Order: sequence, then structure tokens, then C-alpha cells
Amino acid sequence: MKKLYLLAALALIAVQIQAQDTTNVKVLKKNIVTVNEEPTKTEVSILNDKINIQDNYFSDTTTIRVGRRNIEIIEGKTRTYVNMEKDDDDGSCTWGKHKKKFNGHWSGFDIGVNGLANTDYSLYKQPGNELPIGVPSEFMELRQAASLEVNLNFVEYNISLKEDRVGIVSGLGLQWNNYKFDNSITINKMDDGLIHPLNIEENNFKKSKLTASYLTLPIMLEFQIPVNDHSNSLFISGGMVGALNIGSHSKVKNDHSKDKDHGSFNINPFKYSAIARIGLRDFSLYATYSFSTLFREDRGPEMFPFTIGISLINF
Repeated sequence: MKKLYLLAALALIAVQIQAQDTTNVKVLKKNIVTVNEEPTKTEVSILNDKINIQDNYFSDTTTIRVGRRNIEIIEGKTRTYVNMEKDDDDGSCTWGKHKKKFNGHWSGFDIGVNGLANTDYSLYKQPGNELPIGVPSEFMELRQAASLEVNLNFVEYNISLKEDRVGIVSGLGLQWNNYKFDNSITINKMDDGLIHPLNIEENNFKKSKLTASYLTLPIMLEFQIPVNDHSNSLFISGGMVGALNIGSHSKVKNDHSKDKDHGSFNINPFKYSAIARIGLRDFSLYATYSFSTLFREDRGPEMFPFTIGISLINF
């Protein structure tokens, strides 16, 4: 029933692809997300540009603007940096939550580390599907610390069940899952319909990754427990998150060039995951585990994505 609910909810979402690599995502005939892909960057506009995300290919920098708050994510050689700043004229933060009978925790900015569990490459041991000589038998091995998930949860809905302490939380969000390969390979969809690894020449090679983007819709039950003489609340929530794949690409970086390839890569169009959160005020830890495989059945290795991360802000 949970899967049917998520699929039915996501069925209300329409994805339209127009010229010049522009994708519009509509909910109930209202345009809420526009994705514009250019040779040097990808730009995402949400809710009439109230939220703007730009991914610059050449500088490895992603800039997120929400109102007057800016978040900058910079991928370095060995680590990823996150910078935040406010654009208020008087230096003060104008953000704040409207008082509600029950105020859940979904909207905000999350960053986490991706992993792949229960991997199965038996499909590539069948006649005709063997991997090329020199390609690792488990080619989707990741550089764990550099395989990041970024979530921008921009809409939140709350239903109070018991005063201001128990409620149902839902909403909408955008999710980017980066899978950075530990080996000098990239992947491509071949004529046989399968995902296959491709060797990359080691000369000047720096990094290679696969990125999958999703529109997410959660349904969570949240409990809020008063602490510090009711001055704060510890919250615990859990439930399911449905996701609709709205794009994917691979990227290979050398010393003097970057190659980006857009395609489906046999990514599963729908993803449904269990989610759990625990936190205090605007800071929380979260974990997700997908019950759907990363790739379509029999179109790539079987593997189930999971993420562990933190929520840095809540708005």
C-alpha cells in the first residue's frame, strides 16, 4: 500500500521536456520546477525563481539561493566545502517559521554520503555480458566520502495528530545523488540495452562520477519530545520517500577537460525509500535506504542505494 500511495502521488507530477534541454516539472498543472541545461552549467529554478540552483561544470561549484540565503558547495581534490552566507541589507536573518499547531521537519537543506548495498553482478557473468578485460568485476565501487547526496526540500505540509507533539509531515524536494567511482571507469548504455563500464586512460585522469536527480515526496510520522524545560524539542520521525527521476548524467574530469554525457543510463524512473530522522531544533541526522534498485531490472547491476547525512538548515 505504501508503494501504491507513493506512485499515485507521483503520478500527479508531469514532466515536460522542451527545446534547448529545458525540463519543466508540473504538479496539478502548475509549473514548480524548471531545469535548463547549458554546455557549461545546469540551472534549476523553483517556484518562480524563489529558489535557484546553478551547477557550474568547470569550477565544480554548485550555488543554491533560497530567498536571501546563499549556499555554495565546492568539490575540491580531496574534500567538499560548504559555505553559507546571508544577503540581508542590515546583516540580520529575516527567516523564521510561522507558528503552527504542529511544525514538522522536512523543509531545508540536507547533505549526506551515498552508498550501494546488496550489490549483485551475476548478470555480467552470463554469456555475452562478460566485462571487458581489465575492468573491475564490481565496477560500481565508490569513493565513499566523495559520493554525496544534496537535498533541497522546498515545500512542507503538516497534519497535527495530537496537539503540537505528533503529526504527519509531507512536502516536495529536489535530490541530487552523486556516485563517484573509485576506479578509472565511466558507464554507458550499450546496444544490448545494458549498462557497461568503459575504461578511461589513466593519463591525466582525475575523477569520474554518475549523477541522478529526483523530485521527492515524503510521508513521515513525527514525534516531538520537550527538553530543557520545554524550551526545545527533540524530534524523531520515520516513514517513506517516493522519488521521480528527472535526469541523470555522467562526468569525467581530466587535467584540461571535462566530458559530460546526458542519458537515462537505465536509472530506475521511480525510487521509494525508508527514511528516519532525529534532531534538535534545526539540526538533524537522517538515513535512507531504498527498496528499489538503482538501475532497471536486468539492465544493470543490482544494488540498493542508501544515504547517511545531516540537515544543516531548516526553513
